[in-house]
Amino acid sequence: MASINKFSTVKEDIRNNDFNNNPQDIETNKINDLLKKGFEANKEKWRELCSYFREYPDKFLDFISPENPKISLYFYQRIYLRIMMRYRKVFITATRGTSKSYLQNLSFILRCIFYPRTKLFVTCVGKEQAAKISQDCIDDILEHYPLLRNEIKTFIRSKDYTKLVFYNGSRYDVVQMRDSTRGGRRNGGAIEEICDKKFDGDMLNSVVIPLMANDRTAMCGGVDPNENHKSELYITTASNQQHFAYQKMMEVYSDMIQGKSAFCIGNSYELPCMFGQLDIDFVEDLKESPTYAITDFMREYESIYTGSNSDNLVSEDKLNKSRVVKCAEWSHCGDENIDYVLAYDVAREEGNENALSALVVIKLTPRSDGTYLKEIVNVFSMEGTHETIQAKFLKQKVNEFKPKILVIDANGLGTGVVGQLVLRLDDGNPPYSVVNNDKYDAYKEPDSVPLVYALKAQEKETKNSDMINRFMVMMNKMDVGLLCNFSVGLKEIEKKEKRKIKDSEEMANLQLPYILTDNMVEQIMNLRYKQKGVNTEVERISNRIQKDIYSALLYGLFWVYLEERKNMERKRKSNFDPRRACKFRQPKTHY
Repeated sequence: MASINKFSTVKEDIRNNDFNNNPQDIETNKINDLLKKGFEANKEKWRELCSYFREYPDKFLDFISPENPKISLYFYQRIYLRIMMRYRKVFITATRGTSKSYLQNLSFILRCIFYPRTKLFVTCVGKEQAAKISQDCIDDILEHYPLLRNEIKTFIRSKDYTKLVFYNGSRYDVVQMRDSTRGGRRNGGAIEEICDKKFDGDMLNSVVIPLMANDRTAMCGGVDPNENHKSELYITTASNQQHFAYQKMMEVYSDMIQGKSAFCIGNSYELPCMFGQLDIDFVEDLKESPTYAITDFMREYESIYTGSNSDNLVSEDKLNKSRVVKCAEWSHCGDENIDYVLAYDVAREEGNENALSALVVIKLTPRSDGTYLKEIVNVFSMEGTHETIQAKFLKQKVNEFKPKILVIDANGLGTGVVGQLVLRLDDGNPPYSVVNNDKYDAYKEPDSVPLVYALKAQEKETKNSDMINRFMVMMNKMDVGLLCNFSVGLKEIEKKEKRKIKDSEEMANLQLPYILTDNMVEQIMNLRYKQKGVNTEVERISNRIQKDIYSALLYGLFWVYLEERKNMERKRKSNFDPRRACKFRQPKTHY
């Protein structure tokens, strides 16, 4: 603060010069000369002051704040502001409530003031989004620091564009991530929400970053070697590790540890909660909400890049592209040519709220080559309960979907559920029989339905390693359709039923399969494979995320794979003509 106290006397030094004593007695053409002389006398102090404020922008804001300021920067905001001004490449992964967009706009306004003739920009996926964010932040900044208005010559605002023109020749505006942006020139830029799934990394590298090809020309006509030219500022929440945002973050992080002008930093929800920027009760309620995916919470509020950047079972891009099924189904569609498979994973711990039983409904449409068009049309989840209750739940779903097979995990507690399924639990449902294990034949009754496939991962035909390998092949080939986002699905459902759905309970029931599909995708993304000799295994990256829905899908798809093999083998035999095997082409005679 000693430096600030010294610098605060600079204005007084100029103000107390002789030319201010009797201004009416001095000719107009001499005033400018006296001003120059007054400034020359204090030029070194001003030069030092400007250098100081470039490094400590928060101190400049303290210096220009009104006597009763509307805000006072928090400690972490001061640190972020200094980082933004001091380094050429900055990547900030910050949770909601951190005021990251406000700080980004504030730092760019200050940079435009401190560095005359500088040209800066901000961009994000949507041009309207970028314009709206920047306009709101600039309005707040000018309200909090009214003296900054004196530096701004023009403030242009529209639905999809924002531009500030400063008296010193600097400019700050919004640019679009489009080919039409090619050819423009800027000295630095901010990229907002690079984690957005629609963000085009190729467009950033080929169009946006080349905008910053030129260094800023200083007022003296040269280039300041001490200035951070071509500055890149990335402000975002976290993403999946397979996303472009993670790759860019690691690029900046690598530059930082190599000692280059780069800084990579972030924070979780605890920081803004500590300063009252975020309601801790709201965050905790969100964390415990059964409809809010834990990986979404980790990214949005803990700034954790989820998943793995390598060794994933399936890439995020392919999972997203597989989400093409628009309408969830709650019963058999009525087409005799279409079959359904129910695949069930049994909860490991009764009463453990994190241990859930999961049922996946796979719709099979036959293809001409013996394979199937595979679509996941519904997902059900229930807390681990008594095996009889789970068996009754499965029989209810069998009545609704009339499946070709019920694939069930027969390890551990699953054995008990299979044992209940082969019994007559009530008068309305016949007992089932197990089609792949004769040890249950003793329970067969005349009306037992051959429906249960009791899958055990350690058996030769259904080895866990084989199931994982086949799952990876199917999913990476995008051979399995998943339910799309609920907003898209709802439009299709309303179109199909020719009515608007307004009842909140009905809406919640319709939404549940789509939410559980989101959870299934998150579970898959939380898994990575490991090779142990010739065997493939999976491990969870975060133990907070279960894999119950993934396991049910794994079992069901492997049964489908075995069935497809049988179908293709039957087709091959039925198409075999022994006469063709004995038919030889007549050799050509050459003369």
